[in-house]
Amino acid sequence: MYFTDDSLLPENQAPLMITAAPYGPMWMPDDFPGQVPLTWEEQTQIAVDCYNAGATLLHIHVRDPKTGHISKNLREYGDQVARVRKAVPKMILQVGGSISFAPEPGEEAKWGSYDARHKLAEIDPKPDQVTILCGSGLWDLTALHPVDDAFQGTRFENPVMIHAMANMVADSTPDFYLENIKRMVQHGIQPYFALGHVHGLEIVERLIARVTTWGR
Repeated sequence: MYFTDDSLLPENQAPLMITAAPYGPMWMPDDFPGQVPLTWEEQTQIAVDCYNAGATLLHIHVRDPKTGHISKNLREYGDQVARVRKAVPKMILQVGGSISFAPEPGEEAKWGSYDARHKLAEIDPKPDQVTILCGSGLWDLTALHPVDDAFQGTRFENPVMIHAMANMVADSTPDFYLENIKRMVQHGIQPYFALGHVHGLEIVERLIARVTTWGR
């Protein structure tokens, strides 16, 4: 790749979009006391902080202040989207599509039914985007977050938790993602493809190639 002397001048660079994901669904408040936004006010303020630091897009997971766990209550998602929209009206608001994977207290995490995950299209008020996984496959977060000293004092010191995270399999067959994309578009929400492997990129490329036939 070749760069000219003036390639780093701001006026010659492509527009930069920074995505911030400050809600950390894999963590619990006790893992990092005082650092994980918990109350509605804290969850809204962290969006303001990210915007002021230069972020354009906010990836949202809503945490239930009463339990500390990621919420599966769509009304709470709508209420929080409204709060954040008011606080940072220029940010692109994106909801994470893995909401249904969040376990209830005392339960193991697992992917919800396709019908349950389609309900993300019904959040009111609407986010700008919802992430969509295309293609089932291994979603091993330990490959992205190697277990090292940074995990000391957190729940990921538990080998059972590490085993579950390393063996996470994301369920997203064509029965899911084709219908999910259609519902998002029908509700005015932009699909944002979250790809866990190269095969997912191939799927999206083929979908783009077929896009002119959609809606016929």
